[in-house]
Amino acid sequence: MLALTPVPLQTAGERALFAELARWDTGGSVRAAVIASLPLTDGPLNRRLSDAVLFVPEGIAVVRIVEVVRQSGVVTALPEGAWTIGPEGGPGEVLQLAGGGSTPLDGLMRAGMDVAVRLRQAGLEPGRIARLTVLVGEVTGLVPEDGDLGEGDLVARLEPRSLLLGIARASRYAAVDNPRLWATADVRAALEALKLPGRGPSVEELNGEAFPYSPYVLRRPGLLAPANMTANAADAAPVVADVPAQNFVVPEQPGSEEDRREHPRPEQVAQAVAASVAAARAAGAAPVDASTSASVESILSAAPPTAAPAASAPPPAQPVITPVPPRRDTVQIDGPSDPPANDSGGLGGLFANAEPLYAAPPPPPRPETSVFAQPVVPVQPPAVQGPEPEDDGEGHGRGRAVLLSVVAVVLVVAIGLLAWSMLHGSSGGSDGDGGTTAAPPETAASGPEIGTVQEAAGVAYTLEAAQVDDTCVGHSYGDTADFFAATDCTGVSRALYSARIDGGPIVVSVSRVRMADPAAARQLQELTDRNGSGNISDLLREGVRYTGSPDELSGAEYASALNGSTVTIVESDWVDADSTGSAADIDLVASNGLALETQPLPGG
Repeated sequence: MLALTPVPLQTAGERALFAELARWDTGGSVRAAVIASLPLTDGPLNRRLSDAVLFVPEGIAVVRIVEVVRQSGVVTALPEGAWTIGPEGGPGEVLQLAGGGSTPLDGLMRAGMDVAVRLRQAGLEPGRIARLTVLVGEVTGLVPEDGDLGEGDLVARLEPRSLLLGIARASRYAAVDNPRLWATADVRAALEALKLPGRGPSVEELNGEAFPYSPYVLRRPGLLAPANMTANAADAAPVVADVPAQNFVVPEQPGSEEDRREHPRPEQVAQAVAASVAAARAAGAAPVDASTSASVESILSAAPPTAAPAASAPPPAQPVITPVPPRRDTVQIDGPSDPPANDSGGLGGLFANAEPLYAAPPPPPRPETSVFAQPVVPVQPPAVQGPEPEDDGEGHGRGRAVLLSVVAVVLVVAIGLLAWSMLHGSSGGSDGDGGTTAAPPETAASGPEIGTVQEAAGVAYTLEAAQVDDTCVGHSYGDTADFFAATDCTGVSRALYSARIDGGPIVVSVSRVRMADPAAARQLQELTDRNGSGNISDLLREGVRYTGSPDELSGAEYASALNGSTVTIVESDWVDADSTGSAADIDLVASNGLALETQPLPGG
């Protein structure tokens, strides 16, 4: 088993699985396969859909590594509905998976479709994709024991026998209607299409994991037909076709080495088919029938024979130009952030960026403006006729100019005072009783107010209480309190929500904790996800009450999510301990509660 972990693993479950697979060593001594860490997330909270992609020669599978938190026992996996966990032979409770939810099948289905779309966009045909769930935690048994839920959904525990059985069943599911094994070039092209960071596996490493060597990408829709004819020949009549594969010479193909490898010419495909037939005959496989032999011979006849001497070949009338095959299609994920400045939305193509025939004159410069416009003092033009009036000795001419200047200054000051009073009057000030000055609107903290109703998954939640603190010391218990004593958070925002579902009234506690960095946030989530490790204190535990609230959370369901340096922890419970509602309903409430808002954390 060849394990590829190009980036640091993020969860305890991932580290546990890849550590187990590393013990198997590479090669086919235990199991020949390749597993690559390729996490796929969805939504603003980055909830995991899958964690890895498994390659075996027969096909591929998407893998989800789920941690069972705060519970232990035998897991009963179902193809539909919530999974349960409990003592062997006894009643079970709803399974709680790290990050929320009680079944990973919906996310795995979406992950499988995403992988199939990306491979087909790159020109690869994935075939049937299996879905494998690996349970990590205190799981003592599994029902069904073989972990086969049907339709490609498989479950395994973190132990060698169960893992090997899950991989074998994934291989068998992917091999159905698969006309061609995955070759070394196919696996390398698939990992490139799935954007595996860093260096991919070498051809020698893949060949050592039982992937047949091929310098060409053969899992393309146009190249699967010849392999399909060979794959369907096992039930045919025993008629042997004598096809000497060594009598063909493949001429040099123009283009780069990568183009020749990923786009083989028809004669190269014919040579590969002939070699496959010869290898199958040498291995004692079932011979092919007459129709299949004729099809193979027709393909081989299209290949050019061995090149004749140059003297006997007539010169061509015109030089033949062989176009270079196009490179593999790629899909642009992140487009340009801004459209081109000269994009008019009209005709594109060769004329998209052409310069106009008649350049338009540049727009006039915008006049510079100040905050307050000064009044313009009219200037009297000099008289055209007659002598300039003489000063009467009392300075009437100069006095008029000084008076106008004083009036202009007074107007400017008055306008400035009026604007200042309007701005500061609207922003609030101190009252007559010595109250504090209100913050300007642009700096005031925004967040849901008490009584705000939010909707999540069709359920209306009412905010009953909220509290924000700049430390987690004193607001946690158990091992989590010891964690914060050594590594404090930078802020915690907690809230209590009330709602009503079919089983009766419920209470939801939402705690959002910001750590100094993402590494500390991951440590906090892994700690609180474990059973018996304590938690952030919900507001009920600290004595906060609202009308109709319970005194405490007893037997609450749990969910958590990680987003950068912020950890969201949700606990949900019935208000009435004797409620007839099911645990699955309240577990779903905990998962949906991850989307509920809280007051902004300190520091923005």
